[in-house]
Amino acid sequence: MLETVVGHIILGLSIAAPIGPINIEIMKQGIHKGFWSSLLVGGGGMSADLILMCLMYFGIAAFVKISYVQIALLVLGCVILTLSGLQGCLSSVSIDEARDKDKSGLFNSYATGFMIAAFNPMNLLFWLGIYGSVLSQSLQRPDKWEAFFLSTLVFVGIGLWNLNMSLTVHFGKTLMKPATLRGISVVASLVLLFFGLRFGYLAAEMLFVASK
Repeated sequence: MLETVVGHIILGLSIAAPIGPINIEIMKQGIHKGFWSSLLVGGGGMSADLILMCLMYFGIAAFVKISYVQIALLVLGCVILTLSGLQGCLSSVSIDEARDKDKSGLFNSYATGFMIAAFNPMNLLFWLGIYGSVLSQSLQRPDKWEAFFLSTLVFVGIGLWNLNMSLTVHFGKTLMKPATLRGISVVASLVLLFFGLRFGYLAAEMLFVASK
């Protein structure tokens, strides 16, 4: 049983670890706004992932594979990531985390993480693969409470990775010079812009093919 528990937590860590829009946004928010903002970006992403997992269980997979649905998601992902990248390039960097006390700012961080995860078609396709290969095995167990427990462990792993990212940025930025932080912030923002523009290109390409 211990091996199963550890295995599902490691699965969650491996799902969250690859560098993508959520991890980049956690880093960017941590530099600009502080620990709680970066942590809530991850929390928003986890909320979206949980909803996606439930929707996959109830058969949304076929709906997601429709071309025009994918195009709409790509366009939304393009807008969200491009705006986030531009905002990061234009924002100033400070180690003062007083803005973390701003509740509206915290909600915005949560909402940003949620929208990036929810409207990222690559994330949807990733969850389709994960659900089909691993999570479906848990959810098909005769004991539904055991299935729920094992699925929860996956999200524990994701949460641990998000916490690790937030703490790393929080403590790491106190050791860096403002110029270094600014450089990291610009690079992270440019990566988000890259993802956003790539989604826009893919949406245009799919629309061109679908219109033929």
